[in-house]
Amino acid sequence: MRLICGFLHLDGRPAEADRLDAMAAAMVEPGFAPARSRHVEGPVALATLDFARRPGATESPAPPLPRGAGGLVLAADARLDGTPGRGPAWGAAADAALLAVLDRPGSPGDALAAVSGDFALAAWDPRTRALTLARDDFGVRPLFTVDLPGRLFAFASLPRGLHASGLVERRLDEVHFLRELLMADTPADASLFAGVGRLDPGSWLRLSPGRREGGRHWRLDPTAAGKRRCDPAEAAEEMAALIEAAVRRRLPETGPVAAHLSGGLDSGAIAVLASRALRGAGRPLLAYPFLPGSYGDYRPEGEEPQVRIVLEREPDLACVPIRLGPARDVLMPRTDGDQVTPFDPADPDSAVCIDAAARGAEMLLSGWGGDQAASYNGRAALAEALLHGRLGRVAAEARALAAARGASPLRTLWGEVAPHLVPAPVWRAIGRATGRPPGVADVTRGLLRAEALAGLRIERVRIGADDVANRLRLVENGLVARRAERWALTAARTGMAVSFPLLDRAVVACAVALPSAMFLRGGVRRRLFRDATVGVLPDGVRLHRGKSRPFPELHLLIGLERAALLDFVAEARAHPLVDRLIDLDAVAALLRTVPAGEEARRRAAELERDGVLLAACVALHRVLRAVCHLRQHH
Repeated sequence: MRLICGFLHLDGRPAEADRLDAMAAAMVEPGFAPARSRHVEGPVALATLDFARRPGATESPAPPLPRGAGGLVLAADARLDGTPGRGPAWGAAADAALLAVLDRPGSPGDALAAVSGDFALAAWDPRTRALTLARDDFGVRPLFTVDLPGRLFAFASLPRGLHASGLVERRLDEVHFLRELLMADTPADASLFAGVGRLDPGSWLRLSPGRREGGRHWRLDPTAAGKRRCDPAEAAEEMAALIEAAVRRRLPETGPVAAHLSGGLDSGAIAVLASRALRGAGRPLLAYPFLPGSYGDYRPEGEEPQVRIVLEREPDLACVPIRLGPARDVLMPRTDGDQVTPFDPADPDSAVCIDAAARGAEMLLSGWGGDQAASYNGRAALAEALLHGRLGRVAAEARALAAARGASPLRTLWGEVAPHLVPAPVWRAIGRATGRPPGVADVTRGLLRAEALAGLRIERVRIGADDVANRLRLVENGLVARRAERWALTAARTGMAVSFPLLDRAVVACAVALPSAMFLRGGVRRRLFRDATVGVLPDGVRLHRGKSRPFPELHLLIGLERAALLDFVAEARAHPLVDRLIDLDAVAALLRTVPAGEEARRRAAELERDGVLLAACVALHRVLRAVCHLRQHH
């Protein structure tokens, strides 16, 4: 794993080496000694931090940044699927492949169109005195920026690198903060911090004194979406081959590899395929399932039954169960200064990275991104079919879904098509009139200050009746990049990289090109992925229709710590920013509705099935962590 940083004085002033060193130093966690390479020449300064060695290593002189035949200087954090004439590449091999592509005359967008993988890069061309930046298709590798037009442009893998430059004040972007809390769309080029932007996923930018140009180097072709014609067996066979290849391309040549292992389809398939690929070399896969704890007579199952089925079938998986830590640390954690997420051993996401890094892994594989494409559930497929007059398909699928659910076909049909055909305001009004319980985002909104939300436009991806367009929107939505970025920033604190085989360019392009009928067929959702994983996932997992929550005990933890949480909320009133953004009275009132003490223990199993309580507890958990972040870092 690497991190990069640097800047260009657009007014021609000489670059300051000490500023570059401060940026690089700010991105290194205590206990790490990455190899540092840097280049300072005229108005530009670039640096790379290479974390290939583990904590405790002593720092040694690093080689200079790589140069191309034409003098191009490169700082890159890259894992490439391949470039024309080359196979998958990491480290120095990836540098060489990128230099070979970028050193050619012409637009960087044209040059990078054939490059797929996970990357963020900056390249300085001394011949044209131009700095080029680029980021991979889906934003798997982060790249934050500070843009002072006519004066200076700076970049870094982590926001803290930019704040250490002295070029921008560290100040919260309150609108972005609120949008993230509400799980709403955020501009792709914005960040949690005022004055700090992002380079858009799949884009490039070239800067030189007096000139700026940029664009997309790759994007999905909307004209091809849903147009592929093939039979289901052919589609499943092709998808299976693409996913297996995507996993293999992401396996380092040496050392342990880590992977999430959920009880669902996506991460389970990735973990099994990775384990089988490593088996021949005698290398185990570190598999990390999220499993609930045990609390006296209350022993929630979560995803454990499905995880156990996979482990029985794949004995090579080196299983490292991840459970929630102490309740207070889970609910009031130490948080990351660069994002509103925990970085605490009690937090499951943090715990995976901390443990995997301690065991020597430098790559974590995740199934994130599957829901948007390869394992899409066809949620609006029947609404689309109805609009296109395919009444026979609509009737057959409604009957099949109804039979699987034990419900009436008419009620099933209404539930399948109405949310996507009825205008959103009308659908919300119907929900209020019929007593539909509020979702997590709605509950969260009620915990924020009305004054802070005034004038704030909240938009979410609308799942309409065109299911092909839905897949395109979901893949290109900023949520994909934000989630990938969240994992990248968490893993960076442990010297690891994260990769997502189901966000592989070929996998996503194949899924988007297929018609909606491939994803809902015979009353089975995610049908394409289920068929593609025959022989990979045991049928007890592959055909399992539900998906359990990994930590169903959240309500119990909140109930047992309710008094401490109420004290925490009372103390938070003294923090001006918390008090301005969060409605602490509403938070305290909602906390008091959560059963506490002995009642919480006695009714734990019953309350686990209470959907209204679940939404309240998830919203409380989100807001409490946000309060922790504000108090600790702002």
